[in-house]
Amino acid sequence: MTSVDIVIPCYNYAHFLPQCVQSVLVQGIEDVRIVIIDNASTDNSVEVAHRLAATDDRIEVICHQVNVGSHASFNEGVDLARADYFMILCADDLLMPGALRLGMTLLDRFQEVSFVLGKHMAPWVGNDFPALPAHADGWTLTNGDRLIETCCRKMKFNLTAHAMLVRTSVQKTVGHYRPSVPLLDDLEMALRLARHGSVAELSVPLAITREHATNISQVMWHDALRRLQEYETVLKSFFAHEGGTMPNASTLHRTVRHHLAAAAYWSAVSHLMRGKRAAGAELLKFGRRLDQASMLLPPIGHLFRMEGSLKRARQVILQVLASTRP
Repeated sequence: MTSVDIVIPCYNYAHFLPQCVQSVLVQGIEDVRIVIIDNASTDNSVEVAHRLAATDDRIEVICHQVNVGSHASFNEGVDLARADYFMILCADDLLMPGALRLGMTLLDRFQEVSFVLGKHMAPWVGNDFPALPAHADGWTLTNGDRLIETCCRKMKFNLTAHAMLVRTSVQKTVGHYRPSVPLLDDLEMALRLARHGSVAELSVPLAITREHATNISQVMWHDALRRLQEYETVLKSFFAHEGGTMPNASTLHRTVRHHLAAAAYWSAVSHLMRGKRAAGAELLKFGRRLDQASMLLPPIGHLFRMEGSLKRARQVILQVLASTRP
């Protein structure tokens, strides 16, 4: 079988690191290199990493003296990649048993595939391994541009891009993660990679995310406006670069801006109905900036015909729109 490099960025995850590394080793891939990149952890992550490396010569450790940020670690991993395939696996995540071998088999078999995604699985809490799906050998192939179009036209950006198995030659062509995309950098990278071939999607997760208080994405998922702003950042970046060469780029970008505006409208409704007028007003401002027509004529005509709470919500929304009109 071909070779794979697994880069594990780590910052203060000493308590998670052994389980993460073990999830790679039990995949049964002989030609695997694990590179732990510690980003100046203040706990005993470095000690744990060196202890793990002492048990298996396939494990390497790189230690930063200064915290240079997660993007620098990701991009260092891209530069270090030399195997046939490449993956970034965060130290608080785990590979699904058998998924790495299946992903590598697909990349071996289908040379047009640029990368492999896993099925979405809700994050898990604690140390006990979550229950696994019954069928672990299914997969589908999708043309990369078709996948991008589906994401944009249906506003389905639930790609499990936090861990992707990438053909290294494609990763080198696509290049580094962009610091201008701070939180959904993995989604933007998946869209960029999709421009270079087909995408294999497994019927099981490739990796499992762990939910805990220090997840960098926790703030975003609890802030509706921030979440929509991050999606806008991803799509603006993508269509300003790789996505801009798609034949229907302008139409797709306009479509997804409309969807984001509509999502902002619905979120504003929710906030206003709960009395959160300031947050609702900010969401409406955001939506108006992206697609003013969606705010003036929301794509939810039934809202205007319904009685009760939704009717009252409409009245509040119209008042806020009037007060925020430039």
